[in-house]
Amino acid sequence: MKNYIITFKNTHDAIKAEAESKANEIKVTVIPTPTFITKSCGISLRMGEEFLEAFKSLEDKIEYKKVYEQSGSEYIELS
Repeated sequence: MKNYIITFKNTHDAIKAEAESKANEIKVTVIPTPTFITKSCGISLRMGEEFLEAFKSLEDKIEYKKVYEQSGSEYIELS
């Protein structure tokens, strides 16, 4: 199963996205943002691939910066 990392421009956006995700039964985990991805916000969300499309459907309620696919210790930028 693939994992995805969602980054944000600030902590406020990350916390809001976490709350909206949980309200919509999208299982997310708050994690420290890997510093080689971005230094703009210290926290990100991680989720399994089964939740990614549902998360993206919340775009009118949340703002996120980028989506990365986690492949072992590598992160592949998707958007």
